[in-house]
Formats: sequence, structure tokens, C-alpha cells
Amino acid sequence: MSAAESLPEPLTGVPAEPVPDAATDRRRLAAARGVITGEQHQGEGNAVYVVYVAVIAAGAYGVPASQSLFRFLDPQWMADHLSGARGLVAGAVLVVALLALAVRAGAVRGPVVPELPYLDHVAASPLDRYVVLRRWWRLGLTGGLVGGLLTGLVVGAGLAIAQVTGPVVLLPAVALGLLVGLLVAGAWLHGQVHAAVTVDRGRHGGVHPLTGLGVFLRARPALRGLRLPALRAQAARSVTIGGGVLAGDLRAVRLEVASPTTRARRTRLRAHGPVLTLVSRDALGLRRAPGTLVTGLLLSGAAAYGLAHAATPGVPSVVALAALLVGYLGVGQWCEGLRMQGDNAGTPPLIGLSARTEAVGHLVVPTALYALTTLLVDGAALRQGGVSTLGVAWALVMVAPLLGGQLMAAFRGLPPAAVFAPGRGIGSTALWYAVPLLAPAVVGTAVTAMLTSTVLGAQAPLALVIGGYLLVTWGLRRVRLLTDAHRG
Repeated sequence: MSAAESLPEPLTGVPAEPVPDAATDRRRLAAARGVITGEQHQGEGNAVYVVYVAVIAAGAYGVPASQSLFRFLDPQWMADHLSGARGLVAGAVLVVALLALAVRAGAVRGPVVPELPYLDHVAASPLDRYVVLRRWWRLGLTGGLVGGLLTGLVVGAGLAIAQVTGPVVLLPAVALGLLVGLLVAGAWLHGQVHAAVTVDRGRHGGVHPLTGLGVFLRARPALRGLRLPALRAQAARSVTIGGGVLAGDLRAVRLEVASPTTRARRTRLRAHGPVLTLVSRDALGLRRAPGTLVTGLLLSGAAAYGLAHAATPGVPSVVALAALLVGYLGVGQWCEGLRMQGDNAGTPPLIGLSARTEAVGHLVVPTALYALTTLLVDGAALRQGGVSTLGVAWALVMVAPLLGGQLMAAFRGLPPAAVFAPGRGIGSTALWYAVPLLAPAVVGTAVTAMLTSTVLGAQAPLALVIGGYLLVTWGLRRVRLLTDAHRG
């Protein structure tokens, strides 16, 4: 064991010894990189090339797509619903959700994740950890700023070209994009540091000095607070997740991303018959993962309101599309039991149920939660006059295509052989992942557009029944095919 490994890491994230001279550490680090890479000065050519490609893609594809979207939307509808206090509230909610997602992503895979050999041979040395790790933080910060700038530029240019507003919107949009990108990068690092540090309850009253917002966007103390075991774990996890995505092994990805169960560990299931025990097991799983339950409630509530509002004539179809995408993610939070059945397809059933009956049983809890959320959210909106009774009923019955998509996703099976074909792997993989999401989104958007149409409005309920039935039947067929394939 080296001398660096034998020294205990301080609880405060600041080295117990005085920090060495930064210039000396930079020279030693440059020498180490020269030994590793064979170059005395390692450039950032890859990062510059990525930024170059992103700028070209934003100009060639982002701006035309943005202005086409704003032209497709009714400018009057946008002015009525996205201006003033409503627009500010919607933007604030979106930013808060984005920051929460960045913090959660940092706990799984943060911006500062060097390769395992670099961690073992360079980061474990007595060099100042801020000097050793700042290159990765600069790359992450640059990515956040460039992404925010390009997003603001694309949205602002789309608004100006579509004549929704004047060209003066470009400067505020770019400034706001830069600010949001900076906050997202800081939240990403903050999530990684918060997950890495150890709570010092004895010396700091149960609150670690690096877990508060006082070190937000302060790279020096944050990087020094990153522990080597946590960095190694994230480096290994990123390799596993990348390999699982490329190979189509979604089970391995979920196991790496999932949070450990720490709640209701002593609660046990009681026997109530096969189906009811299965439903109770799904409910207990959500009780043990309250974050998943709450996330599903928030997403499904937003989707239910969007679907009820989209049933009003004059509302653009993109509202229904966005609501269905959000609803798919929300209902998916409650379908862990269904995914576990898909992961263990073909194994002998422990409680004697057929694969089809078990899959249908796993849909009981998501259906009940979605119906309850829809009634609460849209019921409150109905009393305020924001939606109609038809809209509430429409949002309720939209659960059928959403559940069909969950069945297709849980039992999608192995990726097709085209995933591994040269030149077609990325496109085939993306399509294979996206089909369970796109199918309910396309069906739901189409039937909602029919409902608001003056010509086909009467046929919309029948079309929804047929579309939902076909998606659920397709999903149950995937259950049978995957189960039989594993048994064969």
C-alpha cells in the first residue's frame, strides 16, 4: 500500500496537510500525463470538436425545427397561455425539475469521473485533488454553458423567425440559457459531491459542510471533497451503464441506476391469494421507494392535466404529445414489478400464475394510481373551469395506450440483430428503445386530434378504444413471446 493510500481522508473534504504549491502540482501532473499519453501538453481537441459539431447541428437542425414548431403552434394560444405569470410559473417549474434531475444524475454519474487507471495512479497521489480533477469539471462546466447557450439561441431564433415575438428576444434567451446551463452544471456537481461525502454527525451536528448550498459552484472545495472510493464506484458504474446501453441489457442499467432500498425493510407481505399478494407486493415496493412514488405522481398529474386540456378545441396537438410523453414516464415509475417480471421471463412462477395473468396483475397498481391522480388533479381543474368533463374522462381512458407502452417496454426482450450491424447500430438501438414510447404517443396524439376536429370528433372515442386495445394486445403478445422464448 502506498503512502497516499494509507493516509485517512479528512471528513471535511480538505486535506489535513497544508495544500502543496499549485504550480508544483501542475508541473507534476503535466509530467504524469506526459508519461501516460506520451505528450507533454495534452490538448482538448475532442471537446472543441464536440462543441463545433453541436454548433453546426443547432444551426442546421435546431433553428429550423424550432421555428417550424412555433409556426405549427397557434401564436394566439401561446400568447394566452405562455405569457405573463403563467409563462413565468411554467418556466420556473421546468428549471426546478431540470435542476432536480441534474442532482439525481450527479449521484449516479457526475461530471467529474476520470478513468479507473487515472484514479488509481494519479488521483491517489499526494497531489492536490482540485488540480488533479479540475480538467473534468471544466469540461462539464463548458458542456453546461454551451448547451444552455445553444438552447437559448435555438429557442430565441425560432420565436423570432416564426414572428411570435421580435428579434429582441435573442439576447434575453441567450442570457437565460447561459444562466440555466450554469445552474445545471453546478447542480450536477453538487449531486455528485453530496453522494460522495460522509456525514460527520459528531463534529458538525449531523450536517456535512460540503452538503449545503454554501459550496454550490465552488469548484475548489467541492473537488477536494470527492472521495476516491466514490469516484471509483462512479467510474465503474459509467462503464457498466455504457456497455449495457450498447448491448441492450436494460436490466444491468436499471440495477446500476436504482437507489438502494432503505425504507420499510421490516414490513412483510401477507398471503391474500395469488393475485392480491402480487398487487400488495407492488404497493409495498412503492412504499419502500417513496421518491419513485412521488415522481410518478408529479409526472402523471402534469400529464393528466395536459391531456384534459388538450381535449379542448383549439389547443395544439403538441400539448397532447407532450402530455403523453410525460405520462409514459410517470406511469413507468410505478411499473417496477412489471419490469422485474420481464427480467425473469421464463423462470418457474413462484405463486402459480400464468405469465399473462401475472403481467395483468402488475398493471393494477399503476392503473389505480393514475386514475386517482387524474381525478384529483383534473377534478380540481374542473372546479376552477380550466378543463371540461369530457377532458377529465378523456384523460382517464388514455391510461390504456400508456399501459400498452409499458407492457411493450418491459417485455421488449433482446435487441434485434441490426443493432450490431456496422453503420446501423446507433439508429437501430435508438429505434428499438423508442418504439414503446412512440407507439402510445402517436396513437394518443392522433385520437386527440380527431376529438378536437369538427369532422372526426364523433369517431374519436371508438378510435381510442381500438388503439388502446391494439397496444395492450401487442404488449400481452410480447409477454407470451418473451416467456416462450426463454422457456424454449
